[in-house]
Amino acid sequence: MASCSSVLHAQPDSARLERTAYVLGSSLAFSLFDYVGYGLVRKNNQAPLSYRLLQVSVQAAISYFLYKQCGLSSAITFNLMWWTWCDDISFYGWGNLLNPSWPPWENRTHNGLMGRQIDWAYWTPIGLTRPWKSLIARDVLVAQAAIGFSVSIGYLLGFSE
Repeated sequence: MASCSSVLHAQPDSARLERTAYVLGSSLAFSLFDYVGYGLVRKNNQAPLSYRLLQVSVQAAISYFLYKQCGLSSAITFNLMWWTWCDDISFYGWGNLLNPSWPPWENRTHNGLMGRQIDWAYWTPIGLTRPWKSLIARDVLVAQAAIGFSVSIGYLLGFSE
């Protein structure tokens, strides 16, 4: 498999497109991993610490893969998308797409976006500006994700590593 950087010097536009595809594919893969992993281990809307450690390890492995294949800007973009809640939107998108009928899996009729207030996005930029575990309006998080996606892709396309 050719790395993003080997294509970059000959064809900058195709390299940017390839880096974008790597980042978006990685983000979708990570959110699918999270959807399946969380669905398998969740109890009372919580995941055990061991799962969270595995989740962070997978995120770090994907970041390293992107760094080695496409450069630092791709790894940063992937994590910026995660931090701004884009991967959480994708998580719920997987629930909507797959729509499993058995609880406690997220699906079209049972998901964390049904309520208007969310208290688990405390690690996002908006969440960090509020008291710990305070409620955040769902629409504010969706707007944050849209802005985060735009900034992330703009950042990625602005680099020619």
